[in-house]
Amino acid sequence: MRLWTISLRNLRVRLVGTVLTTASIVVATALYAAILVMAEQTEQRYKGSIGGYQAVVGPKDASQLELVLNTIFNVGEAPGLFPLRVVMDLREGRVSRRGQVRYAIPQARGDSVSRHGFPVIATLDEMFHLYEWQQQPLPFAAGGPFVFSYQDLLELAAALAAHENGLRAGETTPPPRPALRSEWRRAVVGARVARTLGLSLGDAITPVHGKMGEFGYHEHPEAACTIVGILAPTNSPLDTTIFLPLGTHLLIDGHEGGVFVVDVPPGKTPDDAKRLPVAADRIGLTAAVVDPKDHFGARILRTEFGARPDAQVAWPQDVVPRFLRQIGNAADALTVIAWLVLLVACVSITVAIYNTMNERRREIAIMRSLGARRLQILGVITGEAVLLSGFGALLGLALCHGAAFALRGVVEDMTGVHLDWLQFRAWELWLLLGVTAVGALAGLLPAVKGSLTQVADNLAPSY
Repeated sequence: MRLWTISLRNLRVRLVGTVLTTASIVVATALYAAILVMAEQTEQRYKGSIGGYQAVVGPKDASQLELVLNTIFNVGEAPGLFPLRVVMDLREGRVSRRGQVRYAIPQARGDSVSRHGFPVIATLDEMFHLYEWQQQPLPFAAGGPFVFSYQDLLELAAALAAHENGLRAGETTPPPRPALRSEWRRAVVGARVARTLGLSLGDAITPVHGKMGEFGYHEHPEAACTIVGILAPTNSPLDTTIFLPLGTHLLIDGHEGGVFVVDVPPGKTPDDAKRLPVAADRIGLTAAVVDPKDHFGARILRTEFGARPDAQVAWPQDVVPRFLRQIGNAADALTVIAWLVLLVACVSITVAIYNTMNERRREIAIMRSLGARRLQILGVITGEAVLLSGFGALLGLALCHGAAFALRGVVEDMTGVHLDWLQFRAWELWLLLGVTAVGALAGLLPAVKGSLTQVADNLAPSY
């Protein structure tokens, strides 16, 4: 009879202890693999999503991490507003020569769609023509972009400023507020938005303000938009984004109070500032996606905007790696915990087998009397530990992939990280071998004790 079949028979005889010990190995291996998978997928997600963002402009009083996470990854609330004048300066070349840009695409956000809270980004159609994802314009699975140009934004800003100044001046018949044009009530949605909500071209979506179930939540039926484009999957935050024309955002009912960025002059109160005239270049934006012409343009802009009071520039290629290092530190701590759990599980192998040695002394003595050598006894008992740890590690990896399959939607909703449950990595094989080797070492102590069993002293049955 082969040694491994004897080891397997011994494990079947002690089925309850075998199952419990294997379960501890399964949990420890699955925990360790899950931590590595989440850390790896998170790093891929964040590093892979910043390729099209060379620089991000945002309000001065926000942190750069907060600005990057909100603009690129749709994490958190918009940190504040900055005036349209900043984008105009960038686009019209009113910065240093090395700070010139290819484009500066303004954005405004604050609304969402459905209970999933898919963020709504109001922007220009340049997002689909000038912005590049993996060195190509954003790919469409169906339809195409809406139409709202930079010139449309300037004309709308001028009309809104004229209307607002008429109201603040107390004119009897102020200039009318611009109407929301039907051609601006268009939307482009990400692949995951369309898949989750079952949307197709021609369907309508309605932006909502606030979160469902919270105070202040309300819909904007006047801004219901028809879907004219569905983006192809990118495995990035773009998949969970809804794009609307910036004009729609500015003309939504209830947004009047946040359309303009108004500074409170010294000696004035906020109520006084509400009566001061506004200018078209003070339209409020939450961010702008910028592509500098110079190779070091992002760093140059960040330095130049350091002295500017109304906005700042964040460099995602610097901010995101620092953020990932912080995540990595947390992942390292969790990895240490997982290894400790694994070591405890291996100790349980030692205890489980060692505690059976007294019961198995006569069995081992009989095997010795039939010609089994000490080394073979050592192999049989060590084989039990190898089978326990190897099979437990294999089940642990299977459990990790099964959990990734079952929880991939929940994880993506909560963190934005897509779990590819079918992806198998080289380190999984090394983990399987490593856990098996550690388990074999754990079985050495009881194996040595078993191999040293004296034949003459243990052949007689004990009563």
